[in-house]
Amino acid sequence: MKKLITIFSILCIFFSTINLVEAKGKNEEQINKYDYINIPFWQKYNDEILVNHLNKMYENNYDLKIAAYKLEESDKIVKLSLSNELPKIAFNGYVGRTLTSSDEVKGNIIIPDYSQYRYLLPLTLNYKVDLWGKNRLQTKSTKKLLEIQKEDEKALYISLTSNLAINYFNLIKTDKLIDIQNKLISNQEKVCDYVKKRELNGLAYKNEVLKEQKNLTYLQAEKNLLDEKREVLLNQINVFLGDRSFSEIERKSYESLNYNINMPQLIDINIVEKRPDVIKSNLKLQKAGYDVRISKKNLLPSFIISGNVGYNAYQLGHLFGTKTGLANIGVIPYLDVFSGGRKINTIKLMKTRYKRAFEEYNKNILTALQEINDALYSAKTAQENYEILNNRFELQKKDTELIIKKENIGTANIIDVLIKEQETLQVEKQQISSYINEIISSINIYKATGGIDVFDENSIDL
Repeated sequence: MKKLITIFSILCIFFSTINLVEAKGKNEEQINKYDYINIPFWQKYNDEILVNHLNKMYENNYDLKIAAYKLEESDKIVKLSLSNELPKIAFNGYVGRTLTSSDEVKGNIIIPDYSQYRYLLPLTLNYKVDLWGKNRLQTKSTKKLLEIQKEDEKALYISLTSNLAINYFNLIKTDKLIDIQNKLISNQEKVCDYVKKRELNGLAYKNEVLKEQKNLTYLQAEKNLLDEKREVLLNQINVFLGDRSFSEIERKSYESLNYNINMPQLIDINIVEKRPDVIKSNLKLQKAGYDVRISKKNLLPSFIISGNVGYNAYQLGHLFGTKTGLANIGVIPYLDVFSGGRKINTIKLMKTRYKRAFEEYNKNILTALQEINDALYSAKTAQENYEILNNRFELQKKDTELIIKKENIGTANIIDVLIKEQETLQVEKQQISSYINEIISSINIYKATGGIDVFDENSIDL
């Protein structure tokens, strides 16, 4: 009896501690999610207001909070899977009274009617021996889901920070475009007044007046669209920041921007392996491999260790006596002889999923390469266009200066000057848009490379 109790206790301790050291090591591994924002990269834009917005988003954004809870759920699922590797120990006690109203006959033995109590206090152990490592593989497969969720969360951080920055710079651009649009409207109103005066003096036709008035309505409608765009950007940024009050968004003026980032000419192809979506595809491929191995091991027999230890007595005073001990232990083998082909078809299904995961992995690598190349080419185009439009703007200003000189010597009139100023303002709008597009293109490179600062060679760790 004592030997059985000792064996039972040793098994409980051993099975309870198996794999717990590894699980504790994984739980102690902490990831600093603040690093996902990559503040050193955003500081290169020399805009503390933008950095403050990113910090506020980190604290208040609801999508990030939801992602954190999803990650926590995945962690709990891993722990549930780990529990399947451990023994099940339960207390299944019984206290009752038996009443009989007639004699019981067992062969030549007669037991007269009786009544008695019974006290049963056992601990029950059930442990499915992981002889083939199937439970361990199941836990590894479940852990891959946790790692996949971590990559999803990282991708969300990169996407939200990039989108917030893009909206922020678009808001600055829209502010400046609205200012210029107001100048265009004011300029066109002057043109309308001068043309109307000329009509009254018989120097212009009615259709000329109508033409300029129509041009004014076009400019006013364009201003309304810019106002709408600014309002939409403000609302979107407030959502990023988790601000329910939809308060005014602090931002720099266009003139105070100090963007100075050298665009990379080439990007190492191996950088795709750092993208969260590519890492996620690789993890899904690894999980599919585990699932194939698990389905194969399901063909093998399983063994369950089952036992009880405790006390069994018919009198309460004798419950913990020397003759009331209860202990038993045994092994239960189990094997499916026929399951209608379920296990074989499960293996085929898991193999098909593995092949699909392999193709998805290859596709994601190709898509990542395409997105990086597209972002890089778009950045080069944006940079070239800004240089072109900057030169055009300088030429247009010189052209306007010439027409002003002509107006001063009497070879041009004030309407010619106003129209030329309008052309200059239109070119300035294009120049402003191209400058912001160049900034946004650098953000798109950052986003396409998975949040890696490829603008600083020292920061790339492949």
